Amino acid sequence: MRQPTFARRRTRQQRLLRTGIGVVVIVVLAALIANLAGGKKKPGSTPPPGVAQVLFVASIRGATNAKSAPSSAVTTEGRQIVSMLNNWYEQAFVDTGKFGDGTFSDIAKSFIGGAHTSFAKDLKMLTIGDARTEVKRVDPSTQTAKVTVYFNSGKPTYAIAAVHFAAKATMKQSGAFPLKIDQVVTYSFQKTGQGWVVTYYSGNQTQNSIVPSPSPSAS
Repeated sequence: MRQPTFARRRTRQQRLLRTGIGVVVIVVLAALIANLAGGKKKPGSTPPPGVAQVLFVASIRGATNAKSAPSSAVTTEGRQIVSMLNNWYEQAFVDTGKFGDGTFSDIAKSFIGGAHTSFAKDLKMLTIGDARTEVKRVDPSTQTAKVTVYFNSGKPTYAIAAVHFAAKATMKQSGAFPLKIDQVVTYSFQKTGQGWVVTYYSGNQTQNSIVPSPSPSAS
C-alpha cells in the first residue's frame, strides 16, 4: 500500500529537525573548545587599551587670485593637509611605539629648505621631545586646525595651517603626575610634484605636570 503523503512529510521534518539539533550541538562544542584553547583569564582582567588616534577637527577654506576657488579642489587639497597632520602627530606625540630614536626622520622628510634644517633644532617644539622616554600613553584632548589653501590661476600653490594640539600623557614612573602637553604652531605649505611640503613654521609648546589642587584643610 502506498504511504500517505502527510506521513512522508512528517518523516522528512523529523530528519531535518534531528540534523538541525546536531548542527547546534557541534557549534556549541566548537565554541567551548575555542574558549578552553584560549586559556584561562584572571577575573576582572581587561586587555591593554589601544593607541589613541589623532583626528584633527579642521576648518578648510580657499583663497585665489581669480574670482573664486573651485570648492571641490579646496576640499581635496585641504583634506590632504589634514591627513598629513593626523599622521605627523600620531608619530610625533601619540604612538609611543613610533617615537624611535627621537629624530622623527619620517616627518622631517616633509620639511624642505630652511624648515628642514631647523627641524632637528626644534624637536622640543614640534614633537614630544625628551619626554618620549618617560611617557607610557598619550591621549589627545584638543586637535584643531584652520587650513587655508591658496590657488594661483586655478592651481593649488601654497597653504597655511594654524594648529592647536593638546594631550595628557601618563608616565611610566609609578606615582608620577600626568603630563599636560600643549602646542600651538602655524605651518606654511607649498605644493610640489611630490605633494605638500612645509617651507616655514612658527609656534611654541609647553609641557607641565598636572598636579592636583591640595584638599582644603578641615577647620
